[in-house]
Amino acid sequence: MVASGGEPSELAPRTVETGRNLFRAAIPAVPYAPAAAFLGKEKAKLNPSEGPKRVALVADAIGGVHGVTHTIERIRELGVPGYEVEVVGTDRNVDRRLSAVAEVEIPFYAGLEIGVPSLPAMVDVLAEGRFDAVHLTAPGPAGVTAALIARIMELPVLGSWHTELGAYAGLRSSSAELEMGMDMALSLFYRQCGRVLSPSPASDESLARLGIEADAIGRWGRGVDTSRFDPALRDPDAYPGEIKLLYVGRQTKEKGVELLAESFIRAHEADPRLHLLLGGGGPEEEMLRETLGDRATFLGWLGGDDLPRAYASADVFLFCSRTDTFGQVLVEAGASGLPSVAVDEGGPSSIVVDGETGRLCDADPGMLAAAILQLADSPAWRAKLGRQAMEAARARTWEAAMTQLADGYDQITAPAEVPRIKLVRAA
Repeated sequence: MVASGGEPSELAPRTVETGRNLFRAAIPAVPYAPAAAFLGKEKAKLNPSEGPKRVALVADAIGGVHGVTHTIERIRELGVPGYEVEVVGTDRNVDRRLSAVAEVEIPFYAGLEIGVPSLPAMVDVLAEGRFDAVHLTAPGPAGVTAALIARIMELPVLGSWHTELGAYAGLRSSSAELEMGMDMALSLFYRQCGRVLSPSPASDESLARLGIEADAIGRWGRGVDTSRFDPALRDPDAYPGEIKLLYVGRQTKEKGVELLAESFIRAHEADPRLHLLLGGGGPEEEMLRETLGDRATFLGWLGGDDLPRAYASADVFLFCSRTDTFGQVLVEAGASGLPSVAVDEGGPSSIVVDGETGRLCDADPGMLAAAILQLADSPAWRAKLGRQAMEAARARTWEAAMTQLADGYDQITAPAEVPRIKLVRAA
């Protein structure tokens, strides 16, 4: 990937080259795919599974720090009622690791590579694993390969929506054509699925725009670990600043960090007591350091006890992403007793209740700065919103989320009418 600041003329050729590399890596195995998958289907018949139904959750590039990774960790920790789930992919931290025939650099993030799985290896895993269904999380090389094999093996397929990849591509490339192309690819990929699970009403709308039928869309929300995120962990002396604002996540354009910085600076000009804490990192970190100067403290990627302590020790959570499908960090902040100031778009619109658990604003730096100052000027109101945010967050449990996922699996594996993967032609 290229670093922030690359012009569209620089990004487009690299994006095209990435596509070519993916194609070159996969093309030698394509002639053997139908025969290999048919053999896998017959092998699966000879070794019927016993006990709970089995699902292969196919994931690409889960080695990075992002929501899909954390969600998969919760699946492993809690399990899905009535199902055995195995994570399949080319990364090290999967249950069944596939050999990769190539490693391809992703066009928008320097240093991040994604593995192109061996097609015969995918056939072997899906056949020998005796899976009852395949769960696809993204249209990466592993996901696309698994979709092809599942169709030939007549395995039911479920997709889950995690990332606005089309919007991401458009923001980082400044190319409407590239965004449109990504949306076309997403449409083709998710229309292959018997059911697609969405984390929020805003994501339902995104899927509908891609041509996914309403009756094929289901809900799969997220939860929060209240034993980990707790206001009792507050340490008022842990970080600089009299009134501390916190952001946690990737420091990238698609997370709205430029809007976040401008909004904070406007608020700070009116109230110098404010100090911004930033947990995470990313391509725009250097820009943020130059822009914010000593008005901000960069905490790096937080893990273990450091993350919940940072939440609990702040006063307000600031989140300016316009592309999040859910907004897990908002739930974690709420569980830690923080009110949030967020942009009223995407997943955050269904998490933050304006005037009750925080403030929702248009993507305007003046409005966001005014909301920050409202909370800064009223400690009592800030504390009340924080308590109500904590109550709302604690109603979102991971156990409930796993039950929703099990319901999605039930709907594609039900013997009465099993939605099989569909072959969709490009328009």
